[in-house]
Amino acid sequence: MPRGAGSPVTGLTPAEVERIERAIARAEERTAGEILCVVDTQPHVYREWALALAALGAFVVPFLLALAGLGPAALLGALGGTRWLAEATWSEQRLIEAYAALQLIVFALLALVLPRTPLARRLAPAPLRRDRVHELALRQFLARGIHLTDRRTGVLILVAVPDRIAEIVADAGIYARVTPEVWAEADAVLLAALARGDLAGGLEAAIAKVGEVLAAHFPREAGDRDELPNRLIQL
Repeated sequence: MPRGAGSPVTGLTPAEVERIERAIARAEERTAGEILCVVDTQPHVYREWALALAALGAFVVPFLLALAGLGPAALLGALGGTRWLAEATWSEQRLIEAYAALQLIVFALLALVLPRTPLARRLAPAPLRRDRVHELALRQFLARGIHLTDRRTGVLILVAVPDRIAEIVADAGIYARVTPEVWAEADAVLLAALARGDLAGGLEAAIAKVGEVLAAHFPREAGDRDELPNRLIQL
């Protein structure tokens, strides 16, 4: 990527990444806490939700087609090619079979297409998307060794760009003194900046606010060392 060019997903330039990493270093100058930032750029695939939408479509689409005069007999009969499809007259049993076949076709098509498009993600309920991001944050928290700091004072700031959701996870040492509600302000600042398209500025502001909380409860002491890298991790 040319110097100064933004990532096609995050929009972050190398200079902005450097700004964020400097913000982490500044925040940690006054605290024994550790801050790690992760930016998730991968669109989440909500397969269960896509299958639910496909099942709903398989119920609704044939019904709407029938109301429009395009029932299964008309659609499948138009295909021709076999005696079963080309029958001029349809028995009640055959109409039921044709309707079921049409439902199966609609379900299969939607189940194949929806996970490959942003539509299923955009239509996914907010609680489902938040739960998925929360799970990702917990996995990253463990994978990056944030729970291995000496005093258990690590904080993860994760932002899922495609879902526009941020998650802040604090280790046990911090959780004993700071309730999760304290991070709401940092989370709100980050999301507001993300909505404006200013991911770098939002991360800088969130890091500063997290640093203020950590400095108030875990001031830096002589002998404290930097236990986690002050770098931005992009998935």
